[in-house]
Amino acid sequence: MNVVSEEYTAKSDGRDFKVEVRPSSEEGALVVKVGDESFTLKPSLKKDGTWSVDNASLHHNVKIVKRAGKRVVLEIDGETREIDWEHVRRDEDAKKTGATTKSGKRVSGGIYPPMPGRISEVKVKIGDEVRSGETVCILEAMKMFNELKAPSSGKVREVNIKKGSVVALGDLLVLIE
Repeated sequence: MNVVSEEYTAKSDGRDFKVEVRPSSEEGALVVKVGDESFTLKPSLKKDGTWSVDNASLHHNVKIVKRAGKRVVLEIDGETREIDWEHVRRDEDAKKTGATTKSGKRVSGGIYPPMPGRISEVKVKIGDEVRSGETVCILEAMKMFNELKAPSSGKVREVNIKKGSVVALGDLLVLIE
């Protein structure tokens, strides 16, 4: 089995952190390495939309309060934390997903992921005609499946993903003109 590791840089309380996340051999668990420390965490989504995160000795309730660009506001066990985070892109990642324009600007008709994740299904190919609101791909992130929809009707000009692609914020997944 090919184990994919995701790397991030994070900043909280004026401190910078290097964070690596990879699947654990234990089903549903993640190994999270922050700096030199490693934790095996098992997240689960509760009915109220909050997350329960457990490791061998601790239990935490985590709620995503707000997400805007690189900033996320979390409520962890009732305490609010602001974290600036960014996916570390390697050259091979950019080749796999086809990043945005060289200037980093989003293009009209482009479909971008709302969060990092893995593409579980691609429903279009170059040349397909799509209608506004039609699902073009499905993104799996945090054990949830997100339908990414066409922002407008038109013809598919680019498909920069395939099933299993790992994508980051800012990646141009599909272009519709």
